[in-house]
Amino acid sequence: MSQVFNCVIQGTVVGRPESGHMASGRAYVKFGLVHRTGYFDRKNSKWVTTAPMTFEVTCWDEQLMLRASTFKPGNEVFVEVKKFVPYLDRTNDEPVMNIYPANVLLITGSTPATGTSRGQRSGDLVVSPHGEKIAADAWPEAVTDLTMVHHR
Repeated sequence: MSQVFNCVIQGTVVGRPESGHMASGRAYVKFGLVHRTGYFDRKNSKWVTTAPMTFEVTCWDEQLMLRASTFKPGNEVFVEVKKFVPYLDRTNDEPVMNIYPANVLLITGSTPATGTSRGQRSGDLVVSPHGEKIAADAWPEAVTDLTMVHHR
């Protein structure tokens, strides 16, 4: 089967990325993404903003999970879409468009939401007691045993 088109979405990260496991034990990291768009109205000579589109992005690949777990609210990202998966949210019966990405890239120079910034640990990788690999700079409070820190 050949690929007919490529889809890349630029958006703003909403909320902190969440990690979890499926019932089968497969790990994932997901985050919210909002894409804002609009158009230039030539008649009135001004930019008209349309309603924002919201997506949920679920990363299954280990490298994408590590990258996505470091995103902060307000970061601008590019998401190369591998697959769209629509579903109904169980809590409010609202339709949700979930994206399984082929790649996610942080747009350099994008400013995250204001708050306290944490110092980077230059890409340390931590293996939790459950065998989950996480970026140490994403969750420093989870890194209590320094013998579990592995440098990439």
